[in-house]
Amino acid sequence: MNEKPSDVALPTVDPVVPAPSGFGEKAKSAYASAKDSAGRAAHAAAAMGRSAGDMMASAATSTGKRIGEAAVLVGDLNNDGKVDHEDARIAVAKAKDLASKTADEAGAFAKEVAKNDMFKDAAAGAAIGARVALPLTHVGSAGGASIGAVAGAVKNIVSPSNKK
Repeated sequence: MNEKPSDVALPTVDPVVPAPSGFGEKAKSAYASAKDSAGRAAHAAAAMGRSAGDMMASAATSTGKRIGEAAVLVGDLNNDGKVDHEDARIAVAKAKDLASKTADEAGAFAKEVAKNDMFKDAAAGAAIGARVALPLTHVGSAGGASIGAVAGAVKNIVSPSNKK
């Protein structure tokens, strides 16, 4: 997987290309040396690029395996080592049970709230406000209900019916 620089095919650098005309001997020598260095640098870059690519591919494969293992760990509800239709059936049953419990608790809460005098006044105000506001197109029934609910709650705070 990890290749040594010597295992990688050396990029070709055309040795026939002469130094540009007008170069002196030292310049031609420097040009040849630069060409050789460029060839070596290309060779090293190719080796490093392949190594980096191999490392990234290995990391991606490993990450994919880990994610798959985690999905089985989380999704395998019947502990048979795989996520299948039976696990989906179990998940649906758990979701139904949770929804049923939530609905039961919401119903119990609603019954308690309905016993509250302020809630009763706010509900009555909302019903009256919704009906009165129907012909008012800019307010509408939702706006009238909101205004009526606030008015009912304020009425309860100002003059509660259960003063003792």
